[in-house]
Amino acid sequence: MKKLLFIVPLGLLFACGDSVAEETPIVLNTAEDKIGYVLGALNAESILQSGDKMKDLDKDELIAGFNENLNKKDCSECDEELKKLFGPYYQDFDTTYLKSGSKCLGRKTGFSFYADMIRMGGDKKINLDMVKAGFKHGLYETDTLIADQDRQELVQNFIMDLNVINSDKMMTNAKKINGVQVFENGIVLQTIKEGTGKSPTEKDDVIVEYILTNALGDTVQSSYEMKRMSGSTEPVALSLDGGVIPGWTFVLPKMKKGGKYRTYIPWQMAYGEQAGKESLCFFIELVEIGPGGSLVKPQAPMPQQQGF
Repeated sequence: MKKLLFIVPLGLLFACGDSVAEETPIVLNTAEDKIGYVLGALNAESILQSGDKMKDLDKDELIAGFNENLNKKDCSECDEELKKLFGPYYQDFDTTYLKSGSKCLGRKTGFSFYADMIRMGGDKKINLDMVKAGFKHGLYETDTLIADQDRQELVQNFIMDLNVINSDKMMTNAKKINGVQVFENGIVLQTIKEGTGKSPTEKDDVIVEYILTNALGDTVQSSYEMKRMSGSTEPVALSLDGGVIPGWTFVLPKMKKGGKYRTYIPWQMAYGEQAGKESLCFFIELVEIGPGGSLVKPQAPMPQQQGF
């Protein structure tokens, strides 16, 4: 089960323009200034890199639209305007709607970004004026106030801080659920349907169905959906001895075959700091249990490439 890292919500399609008019120099004094500027620039970068038509769009209108809709203001009317510019399948480019379409693209980008910041609790941690400044500089590719390496570190720390806040909320709420088991390592286990079979050991293999959600309740991965997409009928076979996150190795032996459970796993027992300190929630249906190596076959070694 691979963890999908959170990606800062960026723009939608394309963009462009000529040169930046002279303006008052931007000064980034606070952490909120810096991360705001970087996130604005990343939104612009996502637009610039999203299609061959970017050079034909109106940057001034993109900026105006972004600034206008960096809020909760509804911009659903822009859906039709973008279809007029790009076509119903976003494969056309009707310059009749260049200005209005460019502005709507900016509006949709600003609205989407702001909505995600609100949802994740990041809106109070960014300076929106600097988001606007970064977006403008990013469109004109003059966003050089912060070095690339520093930008990456700023974004990683920002995401990690939000993950910790939202993870703590999830874990706190989970402990309040009636009838849950709370273990010393922080793992919370809720029994949805008690199994009637035996429990696995930490060395066993298991066959499971599962749904992974993040601290905000988004479905990150689902074995049911993976089966549907692949046409498979088989659940997932996993080794508890080194084949899963530490939280699974600990909590699966607390379950019984045939049972359905929901478990909340703190980031320390999940994918750790390298994955952004994100705590996770799993719905798990324990289908089968077997000795180690009986359900998960070791992979055959790759054949040696012969030299010439």
